[in-house]
Amino acid sequence: MYASSIVFDARSFGAQLPRHLAALHRVMRYGEGKHELLVVDDTGDRRLPGLACRFGVTLVSCRSHPLGERLNIAVAASQGELLLFPGLALDGFHRWLASQFAGLGRQEWDAVVLRARRESVLLRLLSRLHRTSPTDTFCVTHRWFERIGGFDPALEQSALPELIERLQACQARVSIESA
Repeated sequence: MYASSIVFDARSFGAQLPRHLAALHRVMRYGEGKHELLVVDDTGDRRLPGLACRFGVTLVSCRSHPLGERLNIAVAASQGELLLFPGLALDGFHRWLASQFAGLGRQEWDAVVLRARRESVLLRLLSRLHRTSPTDTFCVTHRWFERIGGFDPALEQSALPELIERLQACQARVSIESA
């Protein structure tokens, strides 16, 4: 079993996916093979198998489903004890991930929301309202993910924030950190 599984959704990341996979691939070299990258794809993009091969990514194909169901399918194929769902803005995520390599398994949280820097006025307003945005990165232990039944398969963009809300309601230790 891997220490962590980093799950990307091909539809959500779109054209940004190759850049993010390349950046994570550089960071992952220092993880001593304890981490896996997965990309769940319902787009059928013919370029993804080559991209997966180049960066050592597990490509999980599925039919067109809402985001919650796509991520549940990817988690079912994962082997990590820690599940990471990167947000669209990965500023700071690579440094945070590299700093977590040494402490995996000893962290003092069950889930963490890694808030991206807020550049736009709307994102800063959402931050003040303590709402999550698509730029935030989510991380949860596999044990807690299974305990609460995973993502709501009917939800699209609200699947990740709703998971965090259920974790908090179940008394999981949820940490909110800045990138």
